[in-house]
Amino acid sequence: MEVEKAVELALSLGAEYAEVRCEELLRAEITASERVDVSARSTGGFGVRVLVNGSWGFASVNSREDLGWAVEKAVRLARIGEGRVRLAKVGPVRDRVKSKMKIKPSEVSLDEKVEAVKELLNALPEASRKVVKYSDFSGFKRLVTSEGTEIEWELEGISFEVDLAVSSNGRSAWLFELTGSVERGFEAVEDITGKILGGIKGQLDCFLRGRRPKLRDVPVLLSPYFAGMIAHEALGHLAEADELPNTPLAGKLGERVAPDLVSLSDGNVEDGHGNDRYDDEGVPVRKVEILKDGVFSEPLVDRERAFELGVEPNGRARAESYAFEPMVRMRNTYFEPGDWTFEELLAEVRRGYYLVRPGPGQTGLDSSFTVGILEGYTIENGEVAGPIFGATASGRALDALPGIRGLGKELDFENSYCGKGQVVRVSMGGPHVLFERGIMVV
Repeated sequence: MEVEKAVELALSLGAEYAEVRCEELLRAEITASERVDVSARSTGGFGVRVLVNGSWGFASVNSREDLGWAVEKAVRLARIGEGRVRLAKVGPVRDRVKSKMKIKPSEVSLDEKVEAVKELLNALPEASRKVVKYSDFSGFKRLVTSEGTEIEWELEGISFEVDLAVSSNGRSAWLFELTGSVERGFEAVEDITGKILGGIKGQLDCFLRGRRPKLRDVPVLLSPYFAGMIAHEALGHLAEADELPNTPLAGKLGERVAPDLVSLSDGNVEDGHGNDRYDDEGVPVRKVEILKDGVFSEPLVDRERAFELGVEPNGRARAESYAFEPMVRMRNTYFEPGDWTFEELLAEVRRGYYLVRPGPGQTGLDSSFTVGILEGYTIENGEVAGPIFGATASGRALDALPGIRGLGKELDFENSYCGKGQVVRVSMGGPHVLFERGIMVV
């Protein structure tokens, strides 16, 4: 059955709205450690979502032959519910989105990919165990809706992950770097691997020479990566409309929740891992000013939540693949820059900490966070001093925002992933941010 016929079938069975998303991808994975393992596989299928009497129904299948069955199942599931779902109006879109990559992974031989992985592995410092993982995907996805939207995307992406197990003087640690791109291909491998090696070098220096932190209640200067973690994990999730009722931002749209020097945004950025022209409901992606001059200005929404909250759709319905229903997700979340140089921010700190690379941690919908510090340093008299090791940073982001003294001029981002029942590609970042209070390092 053709996708268009599947949409027509859903309407004939009583759906007031129907969409079909299809996807075909070729994925390659290379893992290098003591040996090199290579795999390639093809994935794809169809996801059907229908709205019947205000309730959603969803089903997915792997083959075109089962598409009619998926439509019938989605309609049956929707009829079970007694929902009140209504969708914000959007205009139909017909478009084809092409990849921006100059050298796509589909155009690169497997031997060349293996060689790039081996070069990165050999360039890593000595460790008791070191692993390099590379993956890429190439293909397309397509969306057809009963409202006349037809969009096809050319999909390309690459990622590198490095894990090192190190030990020295009776202590041990895992060092970790992960990055990827959906807009830069093999033309950027040298730059990507260079950044990975730089990150590992900083982490290793802190592991080998770092000492436990002793200062308490002192200013903390965050790198763009560390600030981005707080922007995404401790603040951004609070503004996702499906989470919003359970967060401190509930009912505060249009109210001041931070000082006027603090602005938080989510949108397309240069080489953003969450960049896209449209979301998985066919809504154009635009910049969202979550916090504007300290005021909670706009939540992240899909069409359903946009109608509920009375706001314009902003392109935040995302699905991990055809096999998942779209849900509200961030894209590239960041603090807006200020007007300080890095040297000026450093000069404000007589004694404190400079936190560069966050590690594993926990966050809560009250904006609380506790996160390991993979790379961090003390600050003495306005200069970066000795490294720290085995430390954590914690606080409650909304309570810490009034403690911001200044924000840097330059933006930088970390390309990563976010799991919220589904895994999607995101970036997080910002400028350097100086907190005079509100973040505890122990």
